[in-house]
Amino acid sequence: MTNNGVVIREAHLQIDLRVYGYGRERLDLAPTPSNIRYAEKLRAEILGKIERGTFSLAEYFPDSPRAKMDAPSLAFSQVAAEWLKVKAATIQHSTLDHYQQTVGAAYFDSVRDTRMDSLDFRAIMKLTAALPANPKTFNNFATVLRQILEYAFKAKLIREPLHEHVMMRRRQKAQPDPFTLPEALLVLEAMATERARLYYEVAFFTGMRPSELIALRWRNVNLARGQLTVTTALTRGKEKDTKTSVVRTLELTSRALAALKAQHKLTGQIEHVFTDEDGSIFTTTDEPLRGWWKPAMLRAAVRTRDARQTRHTFATTCLMAGITPGWVATQLGHAPEMFFRVYSRWIVGADHGAEKRKLDAHLYEATVPKDGSKAETGPGQTPGQTRRKRSSSAKLSEGDKA
Repeated sequence: MTNNGVVIREAHLQIDLRVYGYGRERLDLAPTPSNIRYAEKLRAEILGKIERGTFSLAEYFPDSPRAKMDAPSLAFSQVAAEWLKVKAATIQHSTLDHYQQTVGAAYFDSVRDTRMDSLDFRAIMKLTAALPANPKTFNNFATVLRQILEYAFKAKLIREPLHEHVMMRRRQKAQPDPFTLPEALLVLEAMATERARLYYEVAFFTGMRPSELIALRWRNVNLARGQLTVTTALTRGKEKDTKTSVVRTLELTSRALAALKAQHKLTGQIEHVFTDEDGSIFTTTDEPLRGWWKPAMLRAAVRTRDARQTRHTFATTCLMAGITPGWVATQLGHAPEMFFRVYSRWIVGADHGAEKRKLDAHLYEATVPKDGSKAETGPGQTPGQTRRKRSSSAKLSEGDKA
């Protein structure tokens, strides 16, 4: 028997929501007149929420099998897991590992079991307030949170664009701290072994990333042509595409080429270019860092810096030598706009005033009198101003003669 959408059974009641895409949801209430009236009011309340798009099956019928399939009833952890599966097909494995670790961090425990329809502005603000204060660490967590919430909004799992309220924090990015060329040579002299010196010789004079160096194979090195092709990088124990996902071919400098020829005598019979002192291939960039770089830093008479500065040193050495910025950007695998943003200080300082002198010469040529006479300028005057003054004086003289 059905009464205003309430199905009356022998020992319980059901609310009929089949027309709205749900089903007959059970109420463990005896079919008494008062309980039937309660069920009718409850159904009317539910229909109002369905119309407004705010209904969550789990809120009213948490034990219903259908609640597990009801999108707004999914927990944050379920949506995060779903998002990770979708992202896995489009990102590098190292990025996926980072995302998985972030999602599993204790900072998300407060919302892990929370239903998506229960998330609101206040809940998200409380969550972000509990994240680490350090801008870089905060942004690592906030980026993942923002992407999960955006995915949930686009999938209609939440009603509000909560991701728009997750704001990144501005942080001061570390600027390049390169070695001067004399400093770089001192560091190389401080290397304890030939393998160590050759490894960092190539690092200093190609600008390759550490993850690219340890993945380099002899098949990608052409000693006869003096070229090297960067195709892969090794991160978190797995090989992947380069950071920019672009294969690039380097023109080897004489120092880098000489180092690779010497390295070929050591490892030319195996696949990988660089190995440790025992001949084992590197599995992480930490290995040459611990075994070679840090001890050399202690011995070298230079200010200690991290090994990533070898890449910056190559870039700035090229610029200070007057090399075209476009060529250097290509060698490094940088987009031109990024290269100019990172190294603008060295680009400006590399010309030693030559570019300003070119502009001054051009401006001077544009204001020289067309009759070939030498322009004389007074204090604060350009040749053009002098020429206009002389032209006016000439007209006055002609008038006086008349």
